[in-house]
Amino acid sequence: MSLQPLPKNATVAMLGAGISGLTFTYFLSKLRPDLSFQIFEKSNRPGGWMCSPRLLVSDSHESIILEKGPRTLRGVKNGSLFMIDILRNLNLHDEVEVIHKSSKANRKYITDAQGEIVQVPNSFTTAVDFFKRVQCLDGSLISGLIKEPFVKSSSHDETVEQFFRRRFGSTVLTENVASAIIHGVYAGDIGKLSIKSVMPFLKDIETQSGSVIKHVFKSMIKSKKPNKSPPSVELELYEKLISPQANLPTLQSNLKSFPMIKLKNGMETLPKYLAQYLEYNTNTEIHYDTPVNECDPKLGQVNGQSFDHIRSTINTHSLAQSIQSSDSLVSKLKGVSYVSIFLTNVYTKKPILLPKDKPGFGFLRPRHLSIENNAQALLGVIYDSDIENHVQSLFNKEKTTPSGEYNKITMMMGGHYYNHWNIPSNKLNLKIVLDVLQEKLNVDVSKYNLKIIEEGQELQVDSIGDDDIVVSCSLHRDCIPQYNLGYQELKQDVLDLVEKEHYKLSFGGTVFAEGIGVPDCVSNSFTDAVKLM
Repeated sequence: MSLQPLPKNATVAMLGAGISGLTFTYFLSKLRPDLSFQIFEKSNRPGGWMCSPRLLVSDSHESIILEKGPRTLRGVKNGSLFMIDILRNLNLHDEVEVIHKSSKANRKYITDAQGEIVQVPNSFTTAVDFFKRVQCLDGSLISGLIKEPFVKSSSHDETVEQFFRRRFGSTVLTENVASAIIHGVYAGDIGKLSIKSVMPFLKDIETQSGSVIKHVFKSMIKSKKPNKSPPSVELELYEKLISPQANLPTLQSNLKSFPMIKLKNGMETLPKYLAQYLEYNTNTEIHYDTPVNECDPKLGQVNGQSFDHIRSTINTHSLAQSIQSSDSLVSKLKGVSYVSIFLTNVYTKKPILLPKDKPGFGFLRPRHLSIENNAQALLGVIYDSDIENHVQSLFNKEKTTPSGEYNKITMMMGGHYYNHWNIPSNKLNLKIVLDVLQEKLNVDVSKYNLKIIEEGQELQVDSIGDDDIVVSCSLHRDCIPQYNLGYQELKQDVLDLVEKEHYKLSFGGTVFAEGIGVPDCVSNSFTDAVKLM
């Protein structure tokens, strides 16, 4: 979809005050100070799914961060660099914490078919244990690996599962390994997700090299030769237009040893202070507790007001509901599938939750052979306290002192599993949480006093003793769009329709853009802001 520059003193309606909406407003306001923005946010706070509330403990006056959404940024993506630069410009550089690639907190795990936690290989010893316990090689796969260079390429889209079966003659890798990775990103089903959408690099490899195996060997040979990567055009453009003093190549180089980035006071810190900056330093008004009830993308109207451009980062079903016509766009917006996540934060004062011999980032649960193998609908568990106790400041060279021996974890359940049954009640989900603690983490919950904070209740307890387990539950409905087979065609249909009908509308966030991760959303905000400048 081609976006056209906006006229002088134009007005922009932003739907949603999440990280996508706020960064888009930030970039475009830098590029076009003459523009004015109105942001419509249905909740009473900025940040969207970036939510870092604090658990208040009355007697000790403690304030414990409970991440309810994204908690780390993975990899050195351009969007991550942009976010760090924004934090520096907001004088929040001390918020940026990183985890070294050699840190214990960088170890990752999956569960085997019996539900036992197994470390993803990072050494010869862990590789031997992994291949012994996780079924990721069978006769069909060995035969398929030999035949793979001779498999005919296909330009057609297919599911992740279909791609691996066609190229390797087996789905053992997808069932027992790849599905776990997909659970951690999309909470989706490898039997439905589009390979072109979620793993486009594999289709690119097939197109360019004709074979994944051939490409791997070519890459191994090429990696032995010195290869200086060309500078990123996007980074150069960002420095030229937004932040001339950013020096992003140096920042990018410094981050290569740190595959994980987090914020000291929670990921919500960035959208919280960015929203304040926009309100006080740009022509921006943020309307909280204001859902989008009426939207006419042809006329550029939102809730009865007229705008030169509408930028939507909200759920497409909500957007469709606000369009008061039988517009063909409505049915297409409703065609996007979403999944819901039941997220549970668990906190203890003493280290009783995590396996002492397996520190790390956490574990993911593969799909394996059937949903009956995972009646708990468990997607994964994140070891928050291990992450928090192994960070160091990126800009402040003083060593960070570990916070203590407490344990904090986050459980993620649901996703595509909820498509097969109704979302369980909070009472049933709580029972499942306790089962996971008992079965996967070997915590005898009968020995402890449970303090349950259900969704909607105030995040506060009178005290936390050595024998207390604090549990905070929340259901995130329709929080992750699914790039299922047919999504690419749906996306192109929507973008073509918007362009053909001259709608005053563009899309940000995780739908009809490039990538589902937070850095991807931020990069997309910058790219589209440049087109509209």
